[in-house]
Amino acid sequence: MTAISAALQNRLSWILGAIVGAFIFAAFSVWGGIPAETSAALFWLQAGLFFLVICAFVLALWHLLMRPLAPNLRQPTIAPLSFRARETIALILASGGFSISIGAVWDELWHRSYGIPFGEDLFWRPHLLMYFGFATAIVTGSWALLYLNRNLRGNFQQRFRSNSLVGLLILNAAFLLYALPADPLWHWIFGEDISAWSVPHLILLASFVLTQLLALVFHVSTVWQPEWRSIFKLRLGDGLSLLILASILLSWLLLMLIDWDATLAGLRLEWLGLYRPEWLLAANLLACVTFTGVMATRLLRCAGAATAAGVLALALRYGLIQLFEAEMLQYVAWIAALLPLVAIDIWAFYCSGIRKRAPEWRGTAVFVIAAMALNAPVIRRLYQLEGSDNLAYGLAVIITGIGMSWLSHRLADAMRSRILVEADDVAESRAMSVKLSFGMIGTFLAFMFLFITTASPPA
Repeated sequence: MTAISAALQNRLSWILGAIVGAFIFAAFSVWGGIPAETSAALFWLQAGLFFLVICAFVLALWHLLMRPLAPNLRQPTIAPLSFRARETIALILASGGFSISIGAVWDELWHRSYGIPFGEDLFWRPHLLMYFGFATAIVTGSWALLYLNRNLRGNFQQRFRSNSLVGLLILNAAFLLYALPADPLWHWIFGEDISAWSVPHLILLASFVLTQLLALVFHVSTVWQPEWRSIFKLRLGDGLSLLILASILLSWLLLMLIDWDATLAGLRLEWLGLYRPEWLLAANLLACVTFTGVMATRLLRCAGAATAAGVLALALRYGLIQLFEAEMLQYVAWIAALLPLVAIDIWAFYCSGIRKRAPEWRGTAVFVIAAMALNAPVIRRLYQLEGSDNLAYGLAVIITGIGMSWLSHRLADAMRSRILVEADDVAESRAMSVKLSFGMIGTFLAFMFLFITTASPPA
């Protein structure tokens, strides 16, 4: 009876997840804007096709990773990657993620400065930087496919489970190969985007976040810290993890709050108030910081890592604005993100430092909701909002805080269980690895600096 109840509960959770996912997808499709010259039926047909492809990838993930094996198949033997292989993959994916984050800021600036010449911007330098980032995920996914076929045994489902991280690299690369051509196809059908929230852009953001989470898991498995600690015990090897988390904050907040930032730069969009209310700004901000903050504290096992990642993201955003001399770009979203990140760290410190246990999701939800309640005057002042609806703001913050706290804790714990499997050989000497890692990242950043400063603006 218990087994039947657990199976029914698992099935209901998948059904509920599908309903919530479909609702969120439909809502953001509407908020992204339906072109006036295009029939609504064509728009929803195309959006529906995109959603069905996403569902197909989710079903593939379930089949490869969670579906019970056939009775005649043996359970696969777990085959972790070597220390060097994991750190190399983490460096490649992190470099790609950082190039996408910088390229997105650069792309935003050039689009605002020189318009949106659809087609003409295909190979301008900001896009080339972003293409490189996406290429790193595709290349590592291609390597993973070769590794799975040559080094592991069984059918594809068994090989996938022998090293699920390698398998996820393949699935992530396949998803990206779908997401990348989706954007030009969308433009070909509907023309220029009404806003940055077009369906293909949101799909690319999801792919970017998934890629960076894989980079984070691979890297943390090489510097795993079994015991909880405070921010003062962060190590040099944790620097790459913080950079990955900061990259997620940079890109997620850029895309999801770009329209509000545009109004601060004087680009008064008359339609903005129709479907960009304050509660939606708060929900987007809270979803991003809760997800990133929980990943920071739980995977790095550090009370203070969420705030450190937020401060690093703010510093990078401000530094990029100074590098590009782009006063029209804003960094207020990254300031507003700090208070809920601090709240996540306070809860993590209370649980791990005082109660000597891991933080649980309900407490995280309470703390981030309280932080966003305190954050309301800050957000309204920074974004110059007037006539706000306190009830709608409160409901949006409560629903988002509860939902994202639960989801991020579940996902972080699943990632942590995989890290524990991969981290068996962390006794290897890694002093040279840390120096080499930072040397490679430094060289890459120097190259990007030259790539940016030598670029000629479009005519």
